[in-house]
Amino acid sequence: MKLRQYQKSLIDDTRGSFTRGSKRPLVVLPCGGGKTVCFADMAHKHIEKNKKNLVWFLVHRQELVDQTIATFIEQKIPMKNILVGMVQTVTRHLDDYDRPTFIIFDEAHHAKAKTWYNIVNHFPDVPMTGLTATPLRADSKPLGDIFDDIIEGVDAEWLIANGYLCSYDYFAPPVTDMEFKLRGTDYDLDEFTACLLKSKIYANIEEYIDPNRKTIIYSPSIKFSKALCARIGATHFDGETPKKERKQIVADFKSGKIKLLSNVNLIGEGFDVPDCDCIMLLRPTQSLCLFIQQSMRCLRPGKDKKATIYDFVGNVYRHGLPTEKHEWSLTEKSKVRNESAEEDIIVRRCHECLRIYSGTNNICPYCGNDNGKTKTQIEETHKAELVKIEKIEKKKARQEVGMAKDFKALVAIGRKRGYKSPEYWARMIVSNRRKRI
Repeated sequence: MKLRQYQKSLIDDTRGSFTRGSKRPLVVLPCGGGKTVCFADMAHKHIEKNKKNLVWFLVHRQELVDQTIATFIEQKIPMKNILVGMVQTVTRHLDDYDRPTFIIFDEAHHAKAKTWYNIVNHFPDVPMTGLTATPLRADSKPLGDIFDDIIEGVDAEWLIANGYLCSYDYFAPPVTDMEFKLRGTDYDLDEFTACLLKSKIYANIEEYIDPNRKTIIYSPSIKFSKALCARIGATHFDGETPKKERKQIVADFKSGKIKLLSNVNLIGEGFDVPDCDCIMLLRPTQSLCLFIQQSMRCLRPGKDKKATIYDFVGNVYRHGLPTEKHEWSLTEKSKVRNESAEEDIIVRRCHECLRIYSGTNNICPYCGNDNGKTKTQIEETHKAELVKIEKIEKKKARQEVGMAKDFKALVAIGRKRGYKSPEYWARMIVSNRRKRI
């Protein structure tokens, strides 16, 4: 198997973690970085050491089972001692399989689900590792109660700079005028759907549809997705779509028979369609994990490929661009960086080319347009001016008192300022002056 240098380094670092005594390291590599290939190699080498070794490679969706097996076959890795299965299935038959000697959890940010705990607790002495691009749960809670070390590979910006992911343009509305009410840890999508069906966004989506681009649409609900598909000629599927039909839809999308594909809570982790070059986000979320997993589905590299992400609900204003580097932790919960979703806090929207870019620089890195000061910078300047004026006024007030020669002049100042007892205030000033003599 031919691995890239950064993949070799990641595998070496993971082995080093086990050598240092870790039982369950969590390995982080961005979407499209080749996590499955890395650990197909690790599984193969584990079996080569001892022909009796048995590796479990566990995923959480049937589509990922098929895709993982295809990767192993593509890499010419014998499957005799490798079990690729769904967590939900394996956990119900733990004693029916031969005991594993190494367990790999793909998309390990799901690992706090009860089914995953069952496997971890059933094999406390079996070395395990988890793979993910986003080492936190959908509710932003950390994974430190399962994994005991975190191994980070290169970041997404490095992968783009070195040609392993494609570059992209990110577009989002300047502001969102819809109310996003919470239900649990994320937005109430039923209520949001009702608002979306009535909003301008729903009508404007059609303006951005390009029938020649392979596009994934992330819809907030089945009701909305089906209504949208009927209007724009897209194909809908979700978790309730029959398995055989889902499989055919995925195959048709990969082959190009289907160009526009709308889904609800289905296409995310590990969904690999290299020539997909457009994403439409229609589901608002407070989950950084969900945002990254969805928006980066179009960044697989291709010849002269440049992807486009349309964020109709302003998720980028809450989380920043999906390829930004993050400080991951096994103990700290990730917080929404900008709950107000104001566009100039962590990213800016160019007034000229309309692209989103990181930071608050006034010069657009794409077209060079000078976008002037951000709203926040204007407010900060205004506050600074107010503080400066306040300091000047206080200085003038002190000078006025200092220039008052006697009690009568001080009383006059006190009355002008509206003090409740100008005579008492004047006596205190005179008394303090005498103490200083």
